[in-house]
Amino acid sequence: MWAGNERGHSHVELAGLEGDVIALPSGSRQGGDLYALFSCGADRVARIILADCTGHGFSASGVAVHVHKLLHKFIDVRDTAALLGALNDEFTLTGQTPGTPLRLTTVVAATFDRGTGEFNYAYAAHPRMMHWRSRESSWRTLSGLEGLPMGFVAGEFYSQQCVRLDAGDLIVVVSDGVTEAQSPEGEQLRPEGLIELANLTLARLPNRPALQDLGEALITAIRHYHGGKEFEDDLTFLTLRRTSSIPDGAGIGESDLNQTSKASYL
Repeated sequence: MWAGNERGHSHVELAGLEGDVIALPSGSRQGGDLYALFSCGADRVARIILADCTGHGFSASGVAVHVHKLLHKFIDVRDTAALLGALNDEFTLTGQTPGTPLRLTTVVAATFDRGTGEFNYAYAAHPRMMHWRSRESSWRTLSGLEGLPMGFVAGEFYSQQCVRLDAGDLIVVVSDGVTEAQSPEGEQLRPEGLIELANLTLARLPNRPALQDLGEALITAIRHYHGGKEFEDDLTFLTLRRTSSIPDGAGIGESDLNQTSKASYL
């Protein structure tokens, strides 16, 4: 599993996907946004998880570490909605202290099957992902039923949705530090504003830009919208792109997965 909640910018190769993640904790080296990416199922399936723990700084970082440990416990749960349910039950029943505020965490979890192209996903009160359909050159929001955040109540039911990704399609996964970034006038960016920024950014870049360049360009655009100030909340920006179909038997090995190229901190 490749995961973390530290400030940085990295690139990773998964089963049928390439990914680029930019993490910008607010006011600290570590924050409450936890990203996790790994391949499983004999390198046929890629799994992607982004959790956003309430708050930021040291206390939120501690919750993120706890969620990371739970992910290792349930790493073999294949169904995305079942994974969220298992995480929520364990987090709610064992991770809360009586008499203290609830440690709520929003989560989006997804799996990608490189053989079928199916991208299955489920939300636990998390901002919606964005999908760039390469054959239509257009963005859309990946809608879905919204479950309660982790930590609110045990036994919550989460619903799984599915979309097929073609070669060249993009998926953008963010924490709410992105969609709730405010302009100097106090206006939140919101999902609609993020799609507008993404369209403007893609129009300025070469066809099929490197994911690292796309991620950095989008963060620059969000900073400009925010007026160049430091972000008040932890911010994580994960971009995924489906690579060309790979025949069964020509998979990505564990050594390939672990070779991530590190870019400069932002």
